[in-house]
Amino acid sequence: MNISQQTRGRIGLTCLAVSVVLVWFCGLEWRALFSPDEGRYADIAREMLQSGDWVTPRLNGLKYFEKPPLQYWATAVAFALFGADEWTARLWPALTGFLGMVFTALAGARLAPRTRAVETALMFAGCWAYFLGAQFLTLDMGLTFFLTAALLAFLLSRAPGTPPAAERGWILAAWAAMALAVLSKGLVGVVLPALALLVYVAIERDWRLLRRLLWWPGLTVFSVIAVPWFLLVQQRNPEFFRFFFIYEHFERYLLPEHHRPGPWWYFAPVLLLGLMPWTARLPGALARGWGAPAVAGLRVDRFLVIWAAVITVFFSASESKLPGYVLPAVPALLLLMARNAPGGVRDPSAATSLLAGAGLLALAALAPSLHAPGGPVAMPAAYSAWLLGAGSVLLAAALAALALRRRAGALTVAVVGMGSLLALQLALSGVHVLDQDFSSERLIERVAGEDKIFPRDPPFYSVAMFDHSVPFYLGRPVTLVGNKNELGPGIASEPDKYVRSLDEFVARWNRDAEAFAIMSPSLYEKLRGEGLPCRVVVRDERRVLISRR
Repeated sequence: MNISQQTRGRIGLTCLAVSVVLVWFCGLEWRALFSPDEGRYADIAREMLQSGDWVTPRLNGLKYFEKPPLQYWATAVAFALFGADEWTARLWPALTGFLGMVFTALAGARLAPRTRAVETALMFAGCWAYFLGAQFLTLDMGLTFFLTAALLAFLLSRAPGTPPAAERGWILAAWAAMALAVLSKGLVGVVLPALALLVYVAIERDWRLLRRLLWWPGLTVFSVIAVPWFLLVQQRNPEFFRFFFIYEHFERYLLPEHHRPGPWWYFAPVLLLGLMPWTARLPGALARGWGAPAVAGLRVDRFLVIWAAVITVFFSASESKLPGYVLPAVPALLLLMARNAPGGVRDPSAATSLLAGAGLLALAALAPSLHAPGGPVAMPAAYSAWLLGAGSVLLAAALAALALRRRAGALTVAVVGMGSLLALQLALSGVHVLDQDFSSERLIERVAGEDKIFPRDPPFYSVAMFDHSVPFYLGRPVTLVGNKNELGPGIASEPDKYVRSLDEFVARWNRDAEAFAIMSPSLYEKLRGEGLPCRVVVRDERRVLISRR
């Protein structure tokens, strides 16, 4: 039976899509939840579901107002539907990352038919920063998705041939996406789009663009989505406004108190490495994009450049910096590179991927020495095999792309993108060998089992330390002793849930008929030497879990 070329193409595209989906989601369960971020956000969602209070977020049983609740809600729903586990905890960033990839690919093709949706999607799938942002439980990918949705909705409203009703719908969708971005991570959800638009309008001197934003309907949509939770949480917690808006937004941005400093150029190497294997495309795409002509009154490529630049400069000016902060700039840069692809033999992506693969192979060879006593990083020899596999895949994909590009240049993106995606998943999946260094999962499971069944009534103290993953794997909060960590504001509201000193802990411990505690091995040896009555339940190199009974 003869199969037409069109049918073969559809079969190939279906197989490619299924492969991307499988590789994208298959690793969510492999790794334990790392402390602090993954343990923190998983535990907040667990407590929200367990308590039934969907208004006041709590971490380790204490009020936690650093971020809005949208991702907590989504994760709590995933826990309710499928159970509390690593993959359900990471499902929201993985899902929003995947949807962002698909939406951007389709929107890019709608904005410029020469931009192939499949190539754009594979650029997203293989991009190091974008993939990793979707695989770790942080709030950055959710924010990135809704900011990107707002950007694309605005651009689609200005696409050639868009009828008035569709234009209105896209504008309102942009307002809705900004509201969901605010519920994802706060005021940056509206500040960043506003700044980008104002910079573009000022440069282009096209103030008429602001009149097309449907201000009153848009503000109504925005308010209906974003405002109710803020009103409810303030009504129930009078301390919320001052902490969330003044401390968490303005003071955190302006003051270096969060101990996350960085030079003004902090995000330059983050972006250059994060955009791999497409980094070499960036200079040409920026140059061509800035000078691209307007279509239907809007310079789409220039707007993408401004969008990415505003996000990068905004967070570069902050006194608090983390690599994930600049993730919302990545989709705009990827779309810009897809729209201004060099193509054919001029595409440098294969060569860049070749260098990256060689680098991973070299890192695999060096891993044992890096993990040696006094070595710079925690990279045990067991991780070398995973790095070796990742580097080999990336190297093979690069060589295949180099061989193919003279005959079928369009295949370069497909081969490099899929090779990079598979290599990233291999390298990330191997991180499970580091679980014991960054998570309490293995320690707690030795006591509570995989079902995480642990007594809820006896006191459980976390002495002079706080591993954010412990409450999630225990399925219950712990009482902090002598270390408030980031929970100072919550402790201020409920001081009876905190033990101020070791002496007070010892006094309570001696009064308790049954109790548990977790602490560092050195502190355990100290307290045992002072006669603390206890028995070791389980221990590892970093933690000791003891019992009073």
